[in-house]
Amino acid sequence: MNTIPTNIITGFLGVGKTTLIRHLLSQKPEHERWAVLVNEFGEIGIDGALLSEGGATVKEIPGGCMCCVAGLPMQVGLTQLLRQQQFDRLIIEPTGLGHPLEILQTLNDHFQNVIELKVCLTLIDPRHFVSQRHLDNDVFRQQLEVADVLVIGKMDLASDEQLTAMHKQLDQWLLQQRPQVQIKQGQLQPQWLEGEHQQHSPLPEPSHHHGGNYPAATLPTPTAGHPIVSKQHQGQGYFSAGWVIHPAQVFALEPLFNWVNGLSCDRLKAVLITDQGIIALNLADGVVKMLELDECEDSRLEIIHHQPLEWDALGEALKNCLTTQAL
Repeated sequence: MNTIPTNIITGFLGVGKTTLIRHLLSQKPEHERWAVLVNEFGEIGIDGALLSEGGATVKEIPGGCMCCVAGLPMQVGLTQLLRQQQFDRLIIEPTGLGHPLEILQTLNDHFQNVIELKVCLTLIDPRHFVSQRHLDNDVFRQQLEVADVLVIGKMDLASDEQLTAMHKQLDQWLLQQRPQVQIKQGQLQPQWLEGEHQQHSPLPEPSHHHGGNYPAATLPTPTAGHPIVSKQHQGQGYFSAGWVIHPAQVFALEPLFNWVNGLSCDRLKAVLITDQGIIALNLADGVVKMLELDECEDSRLEIIHHQPLEWDALGEALKNCLTTQAL
């Protein structure tokens, strides 16, 4: 089997990794077969539905950092993915709270003869460089350290003060000379995937942070009699709750959008069946974005925050946005 060109695309929560990968998939050559190994902090898995429309084979690893417990979730998920067929490119999208140095270590230890590691892209939001919570986060710095290319998004939302702070911090961390590219709406050109990965920092000793459990708990499948199931998760100083809703349940889009728009949380992602079609919702930095989709198997919504929220009350509010009350 030929080695597979492989890119890691990393970045903190809410920077737009999935949007960027969706754009890359829309640009891939028609004759090529791409695979995406996507890791989500929460337990329910949403990115698979968002990426599957791009014509790639997608494998999800939910439930925390895939490098936890000696990299076992990643080894199992990647092995299962690569057994399906020969791919022309593999993209690995770690959770925004995942440890990229340890992901690289797992790839080097177990997959050297299978993959050809290409450039690692780190997507950054300039506004995070005036947030001490981000600057003090070890994962945030790791994501910058492993980057072969710094992909700067959301420039239109950043102030001059935030841009100055970003360049000052990159200079302080000796990262200012790394190749940089500015993008809008995730529109990165595929040629940025080429080139070899450079090992910029020594790989760490095997991790003992145990940011998640493996195997991830299996969610019960929603049924007509029990149409909503939920799961909570915590790790790396963050908390999440996710809900999976039976496809027979339909949301009223207007009250649903108003509810999401009024939430205060670090991150919300959803793929939902509504009275106006299938839509994806994305809440980051107080901004809600909506995208129309062609299909999905069920409705899913996940909220992530750096503090625990009133999950039961949020679940009831979500239920109240259904066109018919769930049992």
